[in-house]
Formats: sequence, structure tokens, C-alpha cells
Amino acid sequence: MALFNLMSLNHAQETPAQVIEMTAAAVQLAEKVGFDATWFAEHHFTSASVCPNPLLMVAHCAALTKRIRLGTGVVVLPLHNPLRAVQEIGFAQLLAGGRLNLGIATGHQAHEFSSYGIDLAARSEMMHEEWDILVEGLTTGRVNHQGKHFSYPDSPICIAPGLPPIYLAGAGGDLLERAGRVGATILLSQGVRTAEMTLPLKAKSEAGYRAGGFTGRDMPLGLQRYIFVTDDPAEQRRAAEGVLKLARTTLSLRVPVPPRDGARMQSIPFEGEPTIDWLLEHTPIGGVEKVTRILANDIKVLRPSHMSMYCGFSGLPTPAVLAAIERLGRDVLPALRQGAAAEALAA
Repeated sequence: MALFNLMSLNHAQETPAQVIEMTAAAVQLAEKVGFDATWFAEHHFTSASVCPNPLLMVAHCAALTKRIRLGTGVVVLPLHNPLRAVQEIGFAQLLAGGRLNLGIATGHQAHEFSSYGIDLAARSEMMHEEWDILVEGLTTGRVNHQGKHFSYPDSPICIAPGLPPIYLAGAGGDLLERAGRVGATILLSQGVRTAEMTLPLKAKSEAGYRAGGFTGRDMPLGLQRYIFVTDDPAEQRRAAEGVLKLARTTLSLRVPVPPRDGARMQSIPFEGEPTIDWLLEHTPIGGVEKVTRILANDIKVLRPSHMSMYCGFSGLPTPAVLAAIERLGRDVLPALRQGAAAEALAA
């Protein structure tokens, strides 16, 4: 069970410094109330996230925590120099005392690639080469690579602590097959979908994963959910509005030029978007019993091996967000773990 940190600017008065401060407080609280891990996003050039490199937040929070695992959710590898990335990942693994979870992805936002002058169409090819470089550098202590997109002479890596657990997001085709061959965990965002609505997305990823040779009951699946635990109806509605705004932003980031004022994303309605009332009924926003029931159904239907939970989308003041995280860890996670353990024993 993990806490996800998108680190977005949720309202006009919020500053990047405040987002960083709240994220650090949320991670320390998550460790205190029983979360196993936490994740930090990578995005560029919009208010969707102020974090351009999740390894920086891993390093920052490594000094503030002792137990919780710290994850990159995700490093968009094609936007990084891989010879530099392998050193930075190894350094972050060392700073975190072996607590690093390495999430990687090809990326998909055209405006990020165009700003960096990188060919979006080549991202999967680049990803394969960079994955090779990561494995070589972190496991052997050297990189000697000659490929289509990257070529490096034999270079020693000072810090090669071994390969951390790998999580893969947003990939398809032969990258999914590769994940299946090496046992990487697939990261899948459920968005505002119910568990039943998410099944086709899982099936599509699992088909590619099994094509790589996986034969188990379920592929390792990290499921991301937007969650807010509160009994206050006004906070519940505010959280539902925040989820809808997040859904709009996510969709808007897929176009070549996102609708934004400076770096601030505009909230553009989309055809078929859910109503606030639908979100209040069907998403895990509300009291402990409701949130637990919906997440327990997610686990039953989708059978994830890992759950990533995002609470920072509401735009509510920091105390309300931290209170939601505390109740999630204190009251919801124990019930979910107990239910999952009972189901595992029954199976």
C-alpha cells in the first residue's frame, strides 16, 4: 500500500514551495500511519506537477524517513540521458538505504518531448536501450553500449548497488513482453473508473505481459486510485470537484499543445465527463466504511499486488489533506490488509 504524490498546483494561490513542504509532511505521515511505500511523479512545463525529476524527491525524503520505500512514479526515461540516469538512480538507491522502487515509463505527452527536442515516435526504441543501460550499469558497475539512439564507451559506474524493483507504466507491445520476461510490476491508473470498468485495461496489459512468458494467475499489478477520506459533505464535494479537474487535466495533457496560462493548466470540460454526483457515489471519496468497501471491491475484482493511493488532488488546505491521509492509513489500510490476507488464505 503506497501513497502517490503528483505534486500539482491545485489552485492559483498555491506555490511550488508549499507543494514540496506538504509532500514532505505527507510522506512522513504516511510512514507513521503504516503505508509501505510512496511515489513521486515526473512531469514538465505545466502545473500538473512541479516535480521534474522524482529522484530529487526520493533523495529529499530519504533523509526524512527510515522505513517507507521511496518510488519514482515514474522516471520518463526517454527524457533523460541514460548514462547520467543510471548514476543518479544508483545514488538515490544508496541515499535511500536500499528503499528505492524504480518506476520507469516511455512518456506520452507530446509537448514535453517537443520542448526537449526529442522524437516522441522513437520513445519505445529509446526505452529499450535505456533499460539495457540501467540493467548493465546497476548490476555490473560498467556501461559499454553502442545502439541506435545511444552510444557510450566503456564507462565505470562508481555506485552500482544492484537493480531495485522495477515498475513499468504506460507501455505496450514489446515493452510489456519484456516486463513479463523479467517480472516487472505494471502500473495502471484506474482514474475515475470502477473496478469493473477497469477490467478491460488490465486484460490488455496482461495479454502483452503473458506474451513475454508469464504464466502465473495474475501479473504483478500496481493499481493507482484517487482517494479522499472525510465525513464532511463539503470536503467530499470539494474532493469530487478536484477529481474531475484532475481528469480534465489528464486528458488535456494528451494534446500537442495543452490548454494553459503560462504553466497553469486550464480546466477544460470533455464530452461524456462524469458528474460530481456520479463521482460522489462511485469513487472512494467519503467516510471510512465507503472508501474501504470500494477499495476492497477493487482488490477483489482486479487482484492488484500493489496499490498506489493519491489524496492530494482536492485543493483543500494542508490540514484537511493530511487528515485524509491519516485516516486512510489508520482506519482503511488495516481493514484492506486483513481482507486481502483472508482472501489469500481462502484461495
